[in-house]
Formats: sequence, structure tokens, C-alpha cells
Amino acid sequence: MESRTTERLITELEQLPSLEDRLTDRLRQLITSGALPERSPLRLRDLARDFGVSPTPVRASLSRLERDGLVVIGRTGRAAVSPLTLEDVEEIYAARRGMEALAARRGAPLLTDAALDQMASLLAELEAAAQVETLDRYLDVTWRFHARCYRAASRPRLVDEIECLFWRAVRYHRILLSTPERFVSSVSSHRRFFDACEKRDGVAAEQVVEDSVRWSVNGFGSVLREREELRSVIEPVGRRAAGRS
Repeated sequence: MESRTTERLITELEQLPSLEDRLTDRLRQLITSGALPERSPLRLRDLARDFGVSPTPVRASLSRLERDGLVVIGRTGRAAVSPLTLEDVEEIYAARRGMEALAARRGAPLLTDAALDQMASLLAELEAAAQVETLDRYLDVTWRFHARCYRAASRPRLVDEIECLFWRAVRYHRILLSTPERFVSSVSSHRRFFDACEKRDGVAAEQVVEDSVRWSVNGFGSVLREREELRSVIEPVGRRAAGRS
């Protein structure tokens, strides 16, 4: 009896998130929410002081976020929030297209009535969030809505990979979903996905995912090009103003 209790306690402790996990999750949240914008410096000592920890777990967290594409670490060891680029978008969505298309194709035919009821409720939440443009809620529900279909495929490792890519792309979604018109287009895509799932049509669900990826990449490309053009105008003006002061 005592042995079983000890084993249970050890298992529970192993399942608790480590300090490094908690720091990584918190930094990821700050970056994807926009609280730490692109190119923000991430000074090791400042972060350690702010979080009340030693530099060691902070350094490990930054390394993990670098692998996730959210942080860049230079040759000198200085870290910063990675810039938003069209190349990054294309890489994220090339991976998402393949993985999500597979998950949708395999998951949609296996959805139960209960799972479809959950998706219908989440779709209603999406529509409500879009009406008032509540972006954080909209993005959270978007993931849960699609994940309900993907998990029906019983491929947890695949879904975990898709989730990482989804949250890596959230910074771009905050830029893309900046107008009511884009919200309308996004909601329309989710409706079509639900229609395919309701029919348990994996091929149709896969097609919606591919169409959505294409729409997203085209939209991101347009927005990012506009940002670069604006930056190319503003930065020289700022330098000239600084030179005169």
C-alpha cells in the first residue's frame, strides 16, 4: 500500500510543470500576445530579476523559444523577440498545410455526434467573438474548434506539433485580423470547415484547410509588404530628425 502511494506521489510530481516550463510558457504568452513586440531585447539579467529566478532557467527558456522561432540569439549571446517576416510565415504555413490537412482528412470521418455538438458550440463562440473583434478569445476558440476535429484522428503527436505551429503563428494573426472584413473571411472559412466535418467528409475538410492556408499566406504577404514599405519611409525620416537635434 505504501509503495503504491509513493509511486503515485512520484508520478504526480513528474507531471508538474518545471520552473523552466513555466518560464517558457510565460515568455511565449508575452511574445504571442504582443506584450513583447518583435525585436524587443530580452536581457538575461533583467528577465531573471523580473521573474525572481536565477539566469540559468531563463537562458534555457530562451533557447527553447529560439527553437520555436519566437526568439533570435545572436553570436554575442544577446537575445531578442524574432522579427515578423514573410519567410517565417511561409515556413510556418508550409508545415501547417501538410500537418493540418492530414489531421483534418483523418479526423473528420471519425467525429462523433458529441464532438460535432462541441464544435457547433465553439463555432457559435467564434462568431460572437468576431462580431466584437475580441481577438484573444477568437484565437483561443479557433484552436479549440479545429483541435476537436484533429484529435478525432487519435494522433496526439501530430496534434501537438500542429498546436505549436498554431501559437507560433498567432503574432501574424494579430496583424492579419485587423479589419472587420478579414474577420468575416476568417469566420466564413470556419463555417465551411464545420460543414465538411458535419458531413464527416475528410477530403472536403482537407480542402478547407488548404484554402485557409492559402488565404492566410496571401494576406500576411500583403500586410507585411505594407509594413516594410512604411518602415522604409519612417526610418530615414527619423534618422534625419535625430541628426538635426
